[in-house]
Amino acid sequence: MSPDRLGGAPDSRVFELLGIGFRARAQTVSELAALAMREETAVRRDLEVLADDGYLAVQGDQVRYTAPDQVVADVVRRRSSDLSAEVLRRLADLAEVVGQLPQLTRDWDTGGAGQQLADVEVFHGHEAVVELWHVKQAKEPSLRTDVVLPDASQLYVADPAMQRVWHEASQGEGRRARVLASLADAVHPAAQERLAQELEAGVEIRLMAEPPSWFWITDESTVAVPLVWGESWPTSVMSVRNRAVAGMASWMFERMWERAVPARAESAGWDPLLTLMNSGATLEAASRALGISERTGRRRLSEAMSHFGVGSMLELGVAWATARPR
Repeated sequence: MSPDRLGGAPDSRVFELLGIGFRARAQTVSELAALAMREETAVRRDLEVLADDGYLAVQGDQVRYTAPDQVVADVVRRRSSDLSAEVLRRLADLAEVVGQLPQLTRDWDTGGAGQQLADVEVFHGHEAVVELWHVKQAKEPSLRTDVVLPDASQLYVADPAMQRVWHEASQGEGRRARVLASLADAVHPAAQERLAQELEAGVEIRLMAEPPSWFWITDESTVAVPLVWGESWPTSVMSVRNRAVAGMASWMFERMWERAVPARAESAGWDPLLTLMNSGATLEAASRALGISERTGRRRLSEAMSHFGVGSMLELGVAWATARPR
């Protein structure tokens, strides 16, 4: 691997070159350079980056490609080894890699002469997210569903029929539904009734400041991602039935879930409050998200300061961060 990369994800220019290669199945470096209308030396440099991560292999002037689903999964597994202080930075890096998957999958299928990568479905329109889930449930009802929902504003007011189906699919023996939502939605006045309904129905909800993108996984076999990674409520989504891809997305979800805070936590401790404030929330917003008053929040901060023997919020932040398990 090039020393200046430091384990980071290839930039968009490199993935653009890979997409051209997938679509045209260019067999040589010179052919790929001509198609990309770039200097051959620059193309070789970018191919070295792609070869480091396993997307392709270059022998002399010959280029051999690898299907992107397994490669992306391998990249994620390799980069997941260090889960200490760099975990948040690494999650951002992995999100960048995952974000390239929809386009790379389409490019692979375009140039593959019928060699389909996986069971893929694409949905478009404002109701694409809802339509995809209903189609998936009709074909094969899921037992476990994990959803990252950066923007829940479309769901503040429940559709009773859809909500009933959602709750039926998430309740019962062996069933589970988990939602990773944004702090902004959790404290929005218009969302409070819906939030209470979901928690009462047994849906597990945790909060983080800014979830990276909408996506969901069902039964570690199917993953749905937006065609434009990073969209909070996408209007074009792709469902991929592939255990390697779903397993990689599940790993990402679990890492975020571990660092998120349960909505309206009943714990009397200060840890959830400090976790939210550490991610940028104000005391007022963090307290509301946890279903406690700001006065109670202040009392918990005072208890934490006494526990750690510190006299300021700055000292508390340092002491708490040091004491947290890595």
